[in-house]
Amino acid sequence: MNEKNLIQQLKEFKTIKPNNDWVNWLKSNLLEIKFNNILERPRVKLVSFSFIKNRSFIPVLLGLFMIGSFSLAQVSLPGNILYPIKTLTQNTRIYLSSDQTKPMVRLEIAKARMEDLSKIQNHEKEIKEIVKTINKDLELVPQEIKKINKKQVALDVSKNIQEKSKDLKTITEKIALTEEDKDELNKTVENTQNQVLALIIQTTDEINKCPSFLTNHLIELSGYLADTDKENLLWTADEMLQAKTLLISAEKSIKDGDCFLAIEKIESIKQLLSIPSLDVQVETSTPENLDENSTIIPLEELMEE
Repeated sequence: MNEKNLIQQLKEFKTIKPNNDWVNWLKSNLLEIKFNNILERPRVKLVSFSFIKNRSFIPVLLGLFMIGSFSLAQVSLPGNILYPIKTLTQNTRIYLSSDQTKPMVRLEIAKARMEDLSKIQNHEKEIKEIVKTINKDLELVPQEIKKINKKQVALDVSKNIQEKSKDLKTITEKIALTEEDKDELNKTVENTQNQVLALIIQTTDEINKCPSFLTNHLIELSGYLADTDKENLLWTADEMLQAKTLLISAEKSIKDGDCFLAIEKIESIKQLLSIPSLDVQVETSTPENLDENSTIIPLEELMEE
């Protein structure tokens, strides 16, 4: 068979058509194969976090969770599940504050809590409990100012607190409180403001009278050191010389009008020699109470001894 005859025969194959039985058989088999493929199609599987099975990741996950919770807690409001974390953070901040900064920190936190309360509604129980805490904090502010030893620092803190507390009553009006609770909070705010103002006046008055007050301390210390010299007790010659040098320096500071430096010198003397507080003695030994037989030992004479 040559090539020409082969091609002719292939063309004849095109005219051949399958019978109906064969067509139906083929169609049914194709549909069955397609249906089975659909049923056996693989299902979508969730991603398996297999690394969680590794216990070394647990502390990391807990740390990330705590950091995230802490950050979210700082912007939470009363009634939110994270708000207790925020109050715990605030209380810790108060606890860790120094005596000089604690009054201001306590006021700032009380004010922040009042602002939080002004932004919520329908949390009567939470609001009532937080208001009790705010009242306690505001009452403590003046008491903590009194614990500040340095008069000028106490005065500065009092003035800052007076300035920061001016709008507390305005914030109170925005809080969803009963009239009774609102009156109580306003009363606490007013009492705190009045006590702080009284401390400002009192401290300013003490600072203005500082030279006279320190002069009385110098009189007492001069007599104390002179009596100790005579009895030759307790301290070495170097300690006595240092104390007398500080005493002369304190007197010079008073003459120069630097009473705060004088106070530091006097306190240094007390700490150096472990001298008890002379405050009570000063009250009974003011210049008005010194009789004519009382003598003041010159500081220069003490230095010569």
